[in-house]
Amino acid sequence: MLKSVVWPKRDFGVLVDLDKCSGCGKCVEACKTRNGTIYELKQKTFSPSELTGNTWLSLKRYKHAAVPYRCFHCYSAVCALVCPVDAHFVTDYGAVVINQNKCIGCGRCATVCCYNTPRLGLDRRYKKCDLCVDRITQGKQPACVEACPTGALRFGPIQDIYRQAREEETKGRKTYGVELTHWVYVYSDEEVFRQFLGDVAQKKDPKKIMDILAFPTERGALPPVSYLGLEGAVVATALIAFFGWRSNRLKEKKKKEGDSHE
Repeated sequence: MLKSVVWPKRDFGVLVDLDKCSGCGKCVEACKTRNGTIYELKQKTFSPSELTGNTWLSLKRYKHAAVPYRCFHCYSAVCALVCPVDAHFVTDYGAVVINQNKCIGCGRCATVCCYNTPRLGLDRRYKKCDLCVDRITQGKQPACVEACPTGALRFGPIQDIYRQAREEETKGRKTYGVELTHWVYVYSDEEVFRQFLGDVAQKKDPKKIMDILAFPTERGALPPVSYLGLEGAVVATALIAFFGWRSNRLKEKKKKEGDSHE
C-alpha cells in the first residue's frame, strides 16, 4: 500500500515580501523566543544566517537584500513520505511537523529535502520550523509574522496568500511557491533570489535519493527535483511523478470546495 500525504483541511501560509524585508532580524529573535533558544542570540558563535537544530528561521544576506529562510512546508512533503516511523506529518493547517517523540534521527528527511531545512539537534533528533502550529490553533499568527515591523511577512488562508502573490505578478514582480508551498516569496530582484535558491537547494546524490524512496516500501510520490542536478532518467521520473501528484491533489481540493458549496 502506497504511503500518501493527507491534504490539509484548513490550510494557512505566509507571504514573504522581500522588497519590504529590512533584515532587522526581529523574526529570528521571535522564532528563537518561541522555541526556547533565545539565549543563543548572546553567544559569539551564533549566526543568524544559518539554520541549526536550535535555529529554525534564519536570514540569508545578499548585497543590499535579506531573505528569510526556513521550512517551506511543501504540499508534496517528501520528508513525510520517506519517514519510516511517520514522525513527519502534515497538519490540518498545512504545517509539516516533526513529532519529536517519534523521530529516530535517521536523516532521510534531510537527505531528500529540496531546501535543506531539517537539521539535527543535540538530542540526535531532527528539527525545523513547524509554522507555529500551536499558535495557529489558538487563532494567533506565527511568531515571526507577529514580530515583523515592516509587514514583509503576511499570514492567512493559503488561497488568500496565493491570490496576493498573483496580484503582485500582474505588477511585474516575481513569485516562488504558488500552489507548491505554504511559504511563498514575492520579489523584484531576480539575481538575489536566484542566488538564494542556489544556496539552499543543495545538490543531491541520486543513488541516495532513489535508495531512500524505495525504503522500506514504494513511496507515494517523488520530490520536485528538477533543479537539484539529478541525471536524465531520474529527473524525468521525478517530474512526472510530482506533477501527477500535484494534479491529483488540486482535483481533490476542487472537489472538496465544490462539496462545501452544495
